[in-house]
Amino acid sequence: MKRCESINPKLVPFLSLAETIATQFAPYCEAVIHDLSNLDSSLVAISGNVTNRPLGAPITDYVLRLLKEYGDDVNDNYIYFASTKDGKRLKSSTTFIRDQEGHVIGCFCINFCIEALLFYNDAIKEFCSILNMNDTPEASEQFTNDISETVRLMLDEVLRRQGIPPSRMEKPDKMEIVKQLDDKGLFLVKGAIDLVASQLGISKFTLYGYLDEIKKIKINSDD
Repeated sequence: MKRCESINPKLVPFLSLAETIATQFAPYCEAVIHDLSNLDSSLVAISGNVTNRPLGAPITDYVLRLLKEYGDDVNDNYIYFASTKDGKRLKSSTTFIRDQEGHVIGCFCINFCIEALLFYNDAIKEFCSILNMNDTPEASEQFTNDISETVRLMLDEVLRRQGIPPSRMEKPDKMEIVKQLDDKGLFLVKGAIDLVASQLGISKFTLYGYLDEIKKIKINSDD
C-alpha cells in the first residue's frame, strides 16, 4: 500500500481494510482513502492500481458533486459506473467517513475494473450465438441413444404443438400430425408407422391412407 507519511489518525483504521480488499480482488481492484480536508490533493492512501493515480491526486468530480449538493448529509454510494482517463470501465463504491460530530472528513473508495469481464462477456455471447436461429423446433437438434427414442421425441414435439390430445382429434387434425411428421422424415425410420398409428389411435393401414392423401394433395398443389 502507498500512503502519505502524515495521515489523519481518524482515517488510519481504514488502511488495513483497503489493503485487504485490494489484495483479495487483485489485479482488477484498487481501494483508496481520501482526506477531504484538502480536496486538491485528497488521496492519502491507495492499495492496488486501477486508475493510475499517485498519492496527492485530487478528489473526483463525482464525489465533489455529492459533497456540494448534500454536504454532511451525503449518503454512501455503492456500485456505480466510473471510467479511467484511458477509457477502462469500472464498478465503484464510495463510503463517507465521519468524525464523532457527524462531519464528513474523508471517504473510502473501491474501484473494480470490469473491462476484461465485459470483453469476455461479449466474446462468450458472440461465441454462443446461433446464426439464423428461430423459435421453431426445426431449428434444434436432439441427441438420443437409439432410434426409437428419436421417433418418440419427434412425435411428442408435434403432438405438444398441436395442443389437442389424440383422443379428441378429428381426421384433419390427425392428417396434419402425419403431414408434419412426414415432412420431418420420420416415416423413413423402421417402426415409426406402428408407433405413430398407436399414438393417434388409428390402424397403420389408416395411416398409410393418410400418407397417400397427403401425397396426392402435394402433387395437386405442385401442379
